[in-house]
Amino acid sequence: MHRAMFWLMPLWLLCAAVPVRAAEIQWRSDYNTARKEATEKNRPLLIDFGTENCFWCKRLDASTFLDPSVVSLVNEKFVPLKVDAEKEAQLAKSLQITSYPTIVFGSPDGKILGTVVGFKEAPEFLTILQRNATVAPAVPAAPDWMMRDFAEAGKAVATSDYARALTLLKAIVQDGKDRPVQLKARQVMQDIEQQAAGRLARAKQLEDRNQYAEAVDGLTELLRVYPGTTAAQEAGQRLNILAARPEMKGGQRVRRARELLAQAKEDYRTQQYLCCLDRCELLAAHYADLPEGADAVQLASEIKSNPEWMKSACDSLSDRLGLLYLSLADTWLRKGQPQQAEQYLEKIVQCFPGTRQAEAAQVRLSYLKGETTWQADFKKQ
Repeated sequence: MHRAMFWLMPLWLLCAAVPVRAAEIQWRSDYNTARKEATEKNRPLLIDFGTENCFWCKRLDASTFLDPSVVSLVNEKFVPLKVDAEKEAQLAKSLQITSYPTIVFGSPDGKILGTVVGFKEAPEFLTILQRNATVAPAVPAAPDWMMRDFAEAGKAVATSDYARALTLLKAIVQDGKDRPVQLKARQVMQDIEQQAAGRLARAKQLEDRNQYAEAVDGLTELLRVYPGTTAAQEAGQRLNILAARPEMKGGQRVRRARELLAQAKEDYRTQQYLCCLDRCELLAAHYADLPEGADAVQLASEIKSNPEWMKSACDSLSDRLGLLYLSLADTWLRKGQPQQAEQYLEKIVQCFPGTRQAEAAQVRLSYLKGETTWQADFKKQ
């Protein structure tokens, strides 16, 4: 018994003398692989640039990079990459690395978040790590229809067709996400709203000075150029108030008929045939006793006798109806009625195939039915 203990004790002492290997940073060695991993995990990159003969690089490895808190945070929150700047000279040059060690923090999409030059003790480096440990959630890519519609909205703004521009822009921002194209769309919408608000402010100034006829002209123009804006809604209310004033009733009806006809002719000139037909029908229904009513009937007849113009009007009506159905589906969703929403989304897909409204409806249907993005994409192939 004592003899066995004698032989076992040296072995026990030897095992006790061997130090337990501390946790280490799980360094990656290939830049492209690390970038891919950072994108997949949505983690920031931590790139350690050093050289084989760099004294402070070795000290960083032997002290700061072995600190348990640093090791834990780097492995949990970052994709760490160690780069020999002499072997990867092109990468170091592209990032303008001139001294060592240099730590570069980068976002998953390749943007530089920050740079640390020189040796840092563990407590100071830990603070730097905590500051760079979180990246913004990945923003989903914009579908093709959003990019197309944003381009079309830009063309509409360039020709002062703000009604069409707003219709397109509102569809782009409808899901409430913050894709880059949606941020741009919101900015354009804000610019249009500000222009309309300026027109409204000038009309109010005219009204305050008792220049009612001029105020009516300004408000009417606002409604024509900026329909769908907040300012246009208020302009319609102001027009109703002004129309009730005794001094305005005399020539108001004739003035309104002339304005509608002028708007219809402008729509005709810019090939907005659906809007032109809407105004002509209004004139024919309410101002048939005036010359403007007769002119409107003639203008509508010209459009209806041309198949290409009527096709354009029908296409515009389809776009409008598709957007209305999308809004209706969203209303049902907000009321907690997904089955009702699904009914109208399927109707859009069936009635308006190949349109941006159909694409948007299909995306909503995929989510409602619990399909993942890759499943939806697979169905399209």
